[in-house]
Order: sequence, then C-alpha cells, then structure tokens
Amino acid sequence: MHCQPSEAPCIKICKQNAIEVLGGAITINADKCTLCGDCADVCPINVIKI
Repeated sequence: MHCQPSEAPCIKICKQNAIEVLGGAITINADKCTLCGDCADVCPINVIKI
C-alpha cells in the first residue's frame, strides 16, 4: 500500500528533500533525513514510522 508519488503529502512536506521516488516506490534517504517527523504526521496511511 502506498500513495502515488505525485500526490504523496510526505514528499511535499519534507524540508530536507529526503523523500525520493525510486523505481516508482517512495523511499526515505537516510542521509538527508533529520527525523523531524513531519512526513509521518501527514502520511494518510500511517506507514512512515520515525
């Protein structure tokens, strides 16, 4: 279960641009992520855990 990348609120809210689309899958780049939790807060399907 996942959002369409063009509609994913986590991509839009991430200030570090840590959320990327690779091969159609939405992934979090751990090197860029600051663990702020904004993406988890807006995830409509609650799959992002910090």
